[in-house]
Amino acid sequence: MKLFAQIISWVFLPLFMPIYALLILMYIPSREDFLINDNSLYFLQNQSKIAILIIYFIFSIVAPGLTLLALKNRGIVSTIDIDDRKERLIPLLITAAYCLILYLFFIFKASNAYMPKYIFALPLAGFITISLFAWVNIYTKISLHACGTGILTGLIFAYCANSIYFNFSLLMIAIFVTGFVLSARMYLNKHTLHQVLYGFVGSALIVFFINYFYPTVY
Repeated sequence: MKLFAQIISWVFLPLFMPIYALLILMYIPSREDFLINDNSLYFLQNQSKIAILIIYFIFSIVAPGLTLLALKNRGIVSTIDIDDRKERLIPLLITAAYCLILYLFFIFKASNAYMPKYIFALPLAGFITISLFAWVNIYTKISLHACGTGILTGLIFAYCANSIYFNFSLLMIAIFVTGFVLSARMYLNKHTLHQVLYGFVGSALIVFFINYFYPTVY
């Protein structure tokens, strides 16, 4: 059981969650409106999907991951998991900076190209969420894995709330992933119930509201 919980923790690392969320929404059928599908990720051209995923992969996984390894080599963090609350501030601020850079990249480089609003809103939500948690982390420890599942859940629920038609499997995937990840973190004694709930609820609400109310980009 412990091995299974560890596998869950590695498969659903917080850095991976934005990519998972986009993959789910891009490849499971859904649509925003019966007549106009302006914000549908599913109806994007396949080339656009791949390009967006690559850009997100670079800014959400590769850049923060390499930075984390560099911090570990310099002794700034002791483990890749960053279990020590006192070591989390710098990695969190750097990750938030990558989110902001990604948001600005889409704003300035893709302003003339149509893309669903979620492509813009997700990195903005990530920047706000991670920046807030970096401040909270100064005073108390919060589960970053729970934050990751909150990002995934918040985005999927906002997307479904904006949709006239959506596949209920989207919601079920978010709920099951959240349940598995939060249970795994508590089983491994990495966090208390309060720490995972604060991380999940806080990030899910922020991501939901930003993605739900973010204006359609033309």
